[in-house]
Amino acid sequence: MKKCLACGEEIYPKRLEILPNSTTCVSCSTTGKKAGVSVILGEGDHTYNEIVIMEPEEFEQYKEIEFKINGKRKDDITHPDEEIEEEDEEDNELDGIEEIKNVSIDDLEE
Repeated sequence: MKKCLACGEEIYPKRLEILPNSTTCVSCSTTGKKAGVSVILGEGDHTYNEIVIMEPEEFEQYKEIEFKINGKRKDDITHPDEEIEEEDEEDNELDGIEEIKNVSIDDLEE
């Protein structure tokens, strides 16, 4: 098995399978997190989707520009380092679903 040049630990076999020239383990790798944005290009019958991969700094700039143009972001994509805010139970769109399930057909005919 191949050893990491930085720490001397064994490099995971799956990492070597995917990146055979790796000289460091995942923990010692200097490659950071990335962010991606899906874009639609072309027009008509020649429309296609692309994913633009960005460094965290580029992604922050993208979000700032998008906010200036739209006043808000079009998607719910968050940067990997951002905390995801959980929805309040009060804002749940399915509130009251129990009330709907308890309506009988006779109630609808009235």
